[in-house]
Amino acid sequence: MSGISKKAVIELSKKGSRLFRSGELEAAEKVYLEAKEIDEDNPYVLSGLGDVYRKLNRFEDSGAQYDAVLKKDNNNIFALRGAGDARRGMKQPLQAIPFWLRYLEINEKDSHVMVRIADAFHKLDDSDNAIDFYEQSLVIKPYDPFALLGLGNVYYAQHDDERALDCFEKLLAKNTSHNVVLMTMIGNIYRRRKEFDRAMDHYENALALDPKNNFALFGMGDCFRGQLNMEKAVYWWEKILDQEPDNQSLWTRVGDALLSLNRFDEAVKHYHSSLKVDHDLYALLGLARVATKQGDYDKACYHCEQALEVDKDNIRALEELARICDAAGYTEKAQGARDRISH
Repeated sequence: MSGISKKAVIELSKKGSRLFRSGELEAAEKVYLEAKEIDEDNPYVLSGLGDVYRKLNRFEDSGAQYDAVLKKDNNNIFALRGAGDARRGMKQPLQAIPFWLRYLEINEKDSHVMVRIADAFHKLDDSDNAIDFYEQSLVIKPYDPFALLGLGNVYYAQHDDERALDCFEKLLAKNTSHNVVLMTMIGNIYRRRKEFDRAMDHYENALALDPKNNFALFGMGDCFRGQLNMEKAVYWWEKILDQEPDNQSLWTRVGDALLSLNRFDEAVKHYHSSLKVDHDLYALLGLARVATKQGDYDKACYHCEQALEVDKDNIRALEELARICDAAGYTEKAQGARDRISH
């Protein structure tokens, strides 16, 4: 290649880099492709083009550029990192990890890439390696938000509440962006531990920032359920149903809560709302319990039989039918239901 051509490639590469940094991706692509026509093996041009394609979410094209660099120089740190990132974009964490590990052999203090590796291991359900790389990252950057959140998520999935809380609360203390997701996750941990008042403090903080956050709304309702305050549980859960009219399991859950409060008409409406979405065994059994409490045993039996039409051997439905028939004095029918359970 002539000196003039080399200079042209350098200038085009610099121009492509400027356009890339300013977000003019299509223009940057055009410039890099022009440079590639002059020197198709130039690592700066290929890596730059790989970066452009990665930003454009063209991950396969991106990976191909980095791979071309690595064929000539398998220790090129820009290509190694980029090749891993491209595989990450292609949702191929297992293929991404080796590129990043080779990168860390050369640039061993890059905590950002350590977090990428940890995230990949977490996606692969390899919690031991995920924890190891998150912790390596935190040695270098103790308050890295991505490392703390990732490590907390691993511990949260393992029900290691103390360690998860340590990560999340450390992150929340340093995080000035008021992370609603983080607040609800901390609330979930305290709720799981039945520390309902502390859980609700975090849910309330989340709702102050995002009043329609369904995770926080559900958490508030479930905390009141845990405190046996079903009136308030219903109040919070109804706010979710206003936003999610197809949330079948919640229609039934609120129906059960209303039934426990002897608010029968409202319970029936909620069970029917669940059944409008789809068949629901628990909504039908809820309707049966309402009818039983109202002394309408025939109607209660009818709802159990509706459930059994869909699942003729369902134990819950047969047990409920037997109880109703006992209460109604339908001895033979009650025994028939029990016989079906034993078979």
